[in-house]
Amino acid sequence: MNGLLSTLMMAVTAAYVSTNVDGYALLLVFFGNARFHAAEVVAGQFVSIGAQLALSLAIGQLGWRYDGPFVGLVGIVPLVVGLKGIAGLRRAGDARVCEPEHPTFFGKGRLARVATVGFVATSGAVDNVLVYSSLLVGRTPRDVAWVATDFVVLTAALCTCAFFTARSPMPIRALRVAAARIAPFMTTAVGLSLLIRFQTLAWICTLA
Repeated sequence: MNGLLSTLMMAVTAAYVSTNVDGYALLLVFFGNARFHAAEVVAGQFVSIGAQLALSLAIGQLGWRYDGPFVGLVGIVPLVVGLKGIAGLRRAGDARVCEPEHPTFFGKGRLARVATVGFVATSGAVDNVLVYSSLLVGRTPRDVAWVATDFVVLTAALCTCAFFTARSPMPIRALRVAAARIAPFMTTAVGLSLLIRFQTLAWICTLA
């Protein structure tokens, strides 16, 4: 691995870690939700990161513009999910019941739950895509292959850490409960930030 490629991999790793703090909290909630099996959460997360990488590559290679208010419309999804999560928070002291319920958007069954995890994770990752795309501008297929490999390894590590954190006993269980309470607010904040950043709210007001 040459120096330039090593620098790229370090930059990609740093970007992935810095942009997936909220994703980690979201995984804690899904892993702690009895409706979702661990394999379904992992599969959904890999679907999401695959979609993020594909979008980042397309933007980076084709030079798409992403400064318009239409982009910010994707913020509606994490906004709605976050608000539903806040509404679903229960006041009981049991750690299980204080977790917000995530709806399944695509019906029932395993594939529906996988799609839900992937959909929720991807909808709140617009900022991730913009960061990743800036790192993929003009990259060769070989560089992209290395980046994709790095993403697979990092995603596996992220899912592993979130899984063991969610399934660990006290005192880490207290962290899971706290993250479960905080995650809906973080998801809501992500949605609002996208609507504000891309001036989508102002654009919607002009249509009223």
